[in-house]
Amino acid sequence: MLSSLWSLLAVTAFTAAAPARPVPRAVSSGVLDQLTLFAEYAAASYCSNNINSTGDLLTCAEGNCPTVQSSGATSLYEFEESTEWGDVAGFLSADDTNKLLVLSFRGSRSLSTWIANIDYGLTDVSSLCDGCEAHGGFWKSWNAVADDLTAQIDSAKQTYSGYTLVLTGHSFGGAVAALGGTALRNAGYDLEIYNFGQPRVGNKALATYMTNQGSLWRVTHTNDIVPRLPPTSFGFSHASPEYWITSGNDVTVTTSDVVEVSGIDSTAGNAGEATPEVEPHNWYIVNIDGCQ
Repeated sequence: MLSSLWSLLAVTAFTAAAPARPVPRAVSSGVLDQLTLFAEYAAASYCSNNINSTGDLLTCAEGNCPTVQSSGATSLYEFEESTEWGDVAGFLSADDTNKLLVLSFRGSRSLSTWIANIDYGLTDVSSLCDGCEAHGGFWKSWNAVADDLTAQIDSAKQTYSGYTLVLTGHSFGGAVAALGGTALRNAGYDLEIYNFGQPRVGNKALATYMTNQGSLWRVTHTNDIVPRLPPTSFGFSHASPEYWITSGNDVTVTTSDVVEVSGIDSTAGNAGEATPEVEPHNWYIVNIDGCQ
């Protein structure tokens, strides 16, 4: 199954003229610091922070969330809901150092199986925006936890007045965060979204709507296969902008290693890479799923 996905992606990549690569444009140190912080929050969702640890400090046994640990962030609520698409798990935390409420969604614990069995079906989500369709599994996964999480966010906002709400996640978790953030914004919540290795979550109308909502930080890494799925040939699109990490696996990321790529469905970043691979999916500034 994985070999057929590689073939499909290769055909898709070369049916259009090769895009011009963006002129390398270094992000600021402040942007890199933010990407690092939320990559660590996404990493922490894999690290026993959603298992009977409410009220505890966030920790990562693999040492891959040092900034989060030094901030003294505390788990406020943890969740793990089994659905037909997979487990929707993560935590809501309070970070007094950075004045943040962070809702982090865990990615899939069995990546190869998840990739091989990914369903390409789109479902109507006109409740979000006119003409919008979303990946059925990702949308159902958000709705499985939406009511409880909304209540927990409301409660946290009363205690932590003035804190910025951020949704983050890696892989499948990034997809749920993207759709959940869009829905919460429609309900009047002011928030930011930071996603790492997020697959495509819906059609072009949805990607356009998400882009126009703003404050979306969609991070990709070299030729990571997951942001290439589901393929555009199946009617899926990515929102803009993309923050494309161009450095290799297990190396320190610098400001010059991150290229901002603008444009819905741009092929100037990850989508233009010739041969998608799985290994880059594990490296988003830190070993993001190291606690699996």
